[in-house]
Amino acid sequence: MTQLQQQTDFANRLTFHDSLQAAEVDFSRVTFSSKEQVDRIYDEIDQKLAATGQRWYFIVNYSDCVIEPEVWADFAARGKNSNINHSLGTVRIAASDKTRETIRERAKSDFFRSNIFDTREAAIAAVTNMRRHNEALKAHQQPGSGVNREAILRVDDVSLSFGGVHAIEGVSFQIERGEIFAIIGPNGAGKTSMLNVINGFYHPQRGTITFKGEKRVDMRPDLAAAQGIARTFQNVALFKGMSTLDNIMSGRVLKMKRGIFAQMLYWGPALREEIEHRKVVEDIIEFLEIQNIRKVPVGKLPYGLQKRVELGRALAMEPDLLLLDEPMAGMNMEEKEDMSRFILDVNNEFGTTIALIEHDMGVVMDISNFVVVLDHGVKISEGRPNEVQADPVVLRAYLGIAN
Repeated sequence: MTQLQQQTDFANRLTFHDSLQAAEVDFSRVTFSSKEQVDRIYDEIDQKLAATGQRWYFIVNYSDCVIEPEVWADFAARGKNSNINHSLGTVRIAASDKTRETIRERAKSDFFRSNIFDTREAAIAAVTNMRRHNEALKAHQQPGSGVNREAILRVDDVSLSFGGVHAIEGVSFQIERGEIFAIIGPNGAGKTSMLNVINGFYHPQRGTITFKGEKRVDMRPDLAAAQGIARTFQNVALFKGMSTLDNIMSGRVLKMKRGIFAQMLYWGPALREEIEHRKVVEDIIEFLEIQNIRKVPVGKLPYGLQKRVELGRALAMEPDLLLLDEPMAGMNMEEKEDMSRFILDVNNEFGTTIALIEHDMGVVMDISNFVVVLDHGVKISEGRPNEVQADPVVLRAYLGIAN
């Protein structure tokens, strides 16, 4: 048997794990050096996947795998095709630094998540989380399934005034667990005021906010954070003189149990707690692909990266509900694509419910599940993105179109 035949014999390199709904692809110690070889391997993979008649979560092992530069385009194209036809999601293991960097660059240009992990255990844990989240969403979205759609947040008849100015008037809506919920509207519509009401910064004169089944009265931002609500802001609110790592670490304060004196001594239980929380932060840094700026003071970072660090700090709180106030304001197209990808991945991989304000209608239509439209503090429309986009009331009030 030739070396090529040995490398492309996938009889034992494609393994199905029914309990995980996962297909494990073993590219370890394979050198891809020609288009013929790439096609031969993927033909066999696709044939076996198609024979199962179902989709799978892919776990791809790149240990000691070499992909020559001249075949990367062919390898990526065949991999993309397999994902489109057979995949529910893909995680990757043990890629070399060179392969990892190439995958990340292609992830940015082709708008997918690189999902690279150091160990098989970490990859399987990610697949388990993806599967649980997708199954929960499917159950909630299945019409006539008999499953109650769970509202993580309910806003009932909320009104907020500042003197004679009515910022919000009688607004009601609900955000369902696991969805990406968008609040849109022209400037001055009351969008940011609504987020400030949800996280307790403003107290409405009328109406109620129910979070995770508990009606909230006179909520404060610190209590909202403790209950599982995290927030980013229109204007970046970071500690400019602190590093990326330390800024994200500040999001772990609510999770720390040791007292100030134990932390000052930095010994025993306090030291162990610090190490545990720092590991969580390092995982977030890896997730957001900002390893190269982890020690850089955030004041020296470009605006797009500062917004990503702020997202990381919010994620460090492990929120049930993440409020994003214009997360892509002031970004160029490439930065918007990156941020959109991370928002989708936070929702998909962590199962985090997201409520966002965004003026870029293209982004809203692409990533949100449900949209509420405010105008002068009043709700004028709500529905699925395509429904809202076609609503003549929205076209007149928000887009400025007469008919």
